[in-house]
Amino acid sequence: MKRSILLGFILILVMGLALAPVSADGHCPQEGGTFTIGVTNILPMDPDTAASDWTFYIITNIHSMLFRIESGQPVADLAESWDISDDGTVYTWHIRPGMQWHDGNEVFPEGESRDVTAHDVVYSLYRSYNNEASTMAADLRNIFVSAEAVDDYTMVLTLSAPDSIIYDKARGLTWAAIVPQEAIELYGDEYGLNPVGSGPFEFVSYSPDEEVVLRANEDYYIEPCLDEVIFKAMPDVPAAMIALEAGDIDWWGAVTPGDDVGRFQENEDMTVINFGCPVATRLYMSVDKPPFDDVNFRKALSHMMDGVAINAALRGPTHVKGAGTAGPGVAGYVEGLYDKYHYYDPDLAMSLLDDLGIVDSDGDGWREMEAGTNLVLPMHSWNSDPGPDYVAAVVDAGAQVGLIIEPQIADGATNNAKRIAGEFGIYLGQGWCGEGGTNSLWGRNGWIDSLGYRDEEVFSLLDLAASNLNEEEREAQLMAATERIAALYWEPAFSFFNIFTVKNNYVKDFFGGEWTLNITTDDHNVWIAEDER
Repeated sequence: MKRSILLGFILILVMGLALAPVSADGHCPQEGGTFTIGVTNILPMDPDTAASDWTFYIITNIHSMLFRIESGQPVADLAESWDISDDGTVYTWHIRPGMQWHDGNEVFPEGESRDVTAHDVVYSLYRSYNNEASTMAADLRNIFVSAEAVDDYTMVLTLSAPDSIIYDKARGLTWAAIVPQEAIELYGDEYGLNPVGSGPFEFVSYSPDEEVVLRANEDYYIEPCLDEVIFKAMPDVPAAMIALEAGDIDWWGAVTPGDDVGRFQENEDMTVINFGCPVATRLYMSVDKPPFDDVNFRKALSHMMDGVAINAALRGPTHVKGAGTAGPGVAGYVEGLYDKYHYYDPDLAMSLLDDLGIVDSDGDGWREMEAGTNLVLPMHSWNSDPGPDYVAAVVDAGAQVGLIIEPQIADGATNNAKRIAGEFGIYLGQGWCGEGGTNSLWGRNGWIDSLGYRDEEVFSLLDLAASNLNEEEREAQLMAATERIAALYWEPAFSFFNIFTVKNNYVKDFFGGEWTLNITTDDHNVWIAEDER
């Protein structure tokens, strides 16, 4: 076997290279204090179901991960090193001895914890694999063969093919937070309200729609500089921006409105952090049910709305024109895709609807699929800004061509549950920054599988890309899949936006969020300069 890391999201096999952690000296320029983080919403903190970046920030501080992502690269966490076979299909993970589950809770009373072992990793992987609705990344699920604990501190993962995006954020194994079987058995479906982990911070409390409180884990292998981390749910984003400037929150970890980015960049007491790559906003649909099962209806939805204008108005200076899942600068991006497939043409939209027989037969201004019954299309969205504004724009665009689109605005957890259950309608979607996003969204067993999406040609292209270590070939496969997705109007598009987060400068040794929010690691240990508040 040979040890390996992923550079540039490409699997590079290098004989004898170990992922050994850099030794942390444990020095904190200032100890104690609370780091308060604002996000738009918080879901229950079960890594199997919490399909939200902001909730995953919390999960990755409560739980240990096999590895963490720092500047796009994997670094040691629960696994202190790992080996990869020559063909890239067998990973041997060496678990860090002495990692303990958090105690002082119903699962592990104070002083009665135990080591986290390879058996816990196997349990966590199979828990997700056996749940078809879990957040397990499609690229890994599709080639997963087995996970086996060789001994208490060695786990072997076997795949049927290499995974070229195994370290790409939100893909491969980057979602794999390790959970104790005892806690899952005790709490069942309520685990997300009572998470137990082995990460740098312990769960204290969760007030739905309000906040999550974590305290430093004194038994973690690195001593956190902070005493406490608080995540605050703040769906009123303008109010959150005021709270950030006032120092009521220390970091805004969600999407900063475009109009606020410039003024924060000019504020010498704040730092604006670029999340990394443009993120798409799009529509999903119940494509196995009429009228969404007809490509010409999906095409009509795309052309009835001026997606670029809507996105530019709502995203301001962060707006980036384009279409597809991968944005500019990311493998799979296709230049000119928006103008080719998604341009604004309401006359074309109305003509397509007429040809489908979806017409206004009674003269009331609204189109019908059956005479005398207006076609009503529910549109589901989360309730935080600017989701409801996108919905309002689509409702207005629909009205212009005679379609009734009915807003269904709900909290993030409810909206996500509707999608998983396959509830009929249109869904507002965004996200999937990074090369593996196209696979996770549109690949086999992907994000919208529950809405009836199936496309064997796209599946085949993305299966090939996910296991292809040749960068040029993989790029061509991703671009071909992206073109087909656009041509079949699987995702009417609004374009992209750049995500910027903002911190107050008294937050030290902190570099912003990636998929794993790294507050206490071998590379840095966040602390608060209280005298600078």
